[in-house]
Amino acid sequence: MYNIEVYHDDNASYAVVFQRILDILEKLKQTWQIKYEIFEAQDISAEEAQKIETSIRSIPPQVRGRVVSSGNHILPLSRKKNLNLKNTPIIILKKKGIPTAVFPHLLGTHYSRPIDSLSRILKVGPDEYIEVKGLLEDPIVKILSDYPEALGTGTSFVDTNVETDAGIIDILLKDELENHVVVEVETKAKDAAVAQVCRLAAGYANSKDLQLGKIRKAIVCISYEGQLRVTCEGSNVELYQIEFIRIK
Repeated sequence: MYNIEVYHDDNASYAVVFQRILDILEKLKQTWQIKYEIFEAQDISAEEAQKIETSIRSIPPQVRGRVVSSGNHILPLSRKKNLNLKNTPIIILKKKGIPTAVFPHLLGTHYSRPIDSLSRILKVGPDEYIEVKGLLEDPIVKILSDYPEALGTGTSFVDTNVETDAGIIDILLKDELENHVVVEVETKAKDAAVAQVCRLAAGYANSKDLQLGKIRKAIVCISYEGQLRVTCEGSNVELYQIEFIRIK
């Protein structure tokens, strides 16, 4: 159902990053059966370049965001509105052959780099990504990175987007007792988030030779549905909901 087209320049300065992109693409193929094709800049004719540009612009604006480079943001099209492959790889996600998303892009104030966007798709799957797009999740991760004590006095920041054999941990913290805290961030959390954070904790424990019982598991969300509170309680997973409180 889904496939990915990747356009890049072999001689560009992003070669190291591009290898990481290739690694994630292989994982997407294995995990979600998303096939991908790679096209090199030197093999793209002027006519084909125009078709790619049209393909990018065919994606609804509310989904694709801004795609023309400006300021400090490197986007798929240069300021002259040509393919910007000298400065960034361009990735187009298609569903049933129809362009659905493009990376990088700037949607509101949220800048989606190719590697971050592909990592997000790998984590939640293409359907969930298209439905939610994770636009609120990155800011939550940023808030927790800057203020980890929101999850308890003495809690400190370790890292974000931590790779394990079981997937990618949104944010990793340590509590005042030096226990690791594996945090799954969701816009709207479902029961599946419990299984996800448990898998991630087990994967991290295995990779670091840690006792699983010494790792705390937490879900941070804007809202949740179903019997998530009960599911979390039964799985020893902490549940945090972000909300605004009127104080005046």
